[in-house]
Parts: sequence; C-alpha cells; structure tokens
Amino acid sequence: MILSTSVTKNKNKRLKKTLVSYSLLTIFFFAFSRIYESFSFGETSLHMHYLFAVPLLGGIVLALLLKIMPNVGRINLNLWNSAVAVLTAGMLFRGIVNLSGRSTTLDQPYWYVGLAFAILAIASLFFHKKNSQELA
Repeated sequence: MILSTSVTKNKNKRLKKTLVSYSLLTIFFFAFSRIYESFSFGETSLHMHYLFAVPLLGGIVLALLLKIMPNVGRINLNLWNSAVAVLTAGMLFRGIVNLSGRSTTLDQPYWYVGLAFAILAIASLFFHKKNSQELA
C-alpha cells in the first residue's frame, strides 16, 4: 500500500515536471521567434514562425504517454527529449537560414536524427513493456 502511494506520487511528480518544462520551452520559443522575426527586415520564415510547435507537440505527446503508460522508463524519456531537442534545433536552424534570405540543405541531418530518436523512443516503450512483463 505504501509502495503504491510512493509510485503514484513519483508518476504525478514526473508528469507535472514534464508539463511545466515543456510549457516554459513553448512560451520561450514563441517569444523568441516573434522577436527574432521582428528584426528580420521584412523576411519571414514558416520554420521560425512555428518553432514553438515542436516543443508544444512533443510535450503533449509525452504527457499523454506518461498518463497512459505508467512504466515509462528513463531511457524512453531521454530518447523522446532528445528527439524534441534535435527537431527544435533543426527548425531553428532552418528558420535562421530562411530569414537570412538564403537556402541550404544543411538542416536535413536534424530531421533524420530527430526522427530516428523519436522512432527509438517509441520502439523502446514496447521493448521495455515486453521485458517488464517477462520479469513479472
């Protein structure tokens, strides 16, 4: 009984920490992108304009996973956070390049690596779940 209460508190604490941190990241990137675009001399970039959407969607998906699956492990969280961070960096890089009036393909590795981290995070959820059932 006491162990169950402790696990529930830790799960709620992790969910609350995730919601707060991703909300703050979303607010920061929203403000940052608007300020950065205001100094771009009339240039616009969809990547910069919607930069805030990556941590917003990443946080929503992670919060739903934490709510639905009680056994989300540390490796799952690290992989998912890495995916969101890499995709956000790619979006920021592409936005800065677009606002400078140039074009490049140097941002493609960000998309591939971010997608790979996201796939690994989702795959590790099922692998972790399978292993925890076998041990029980």
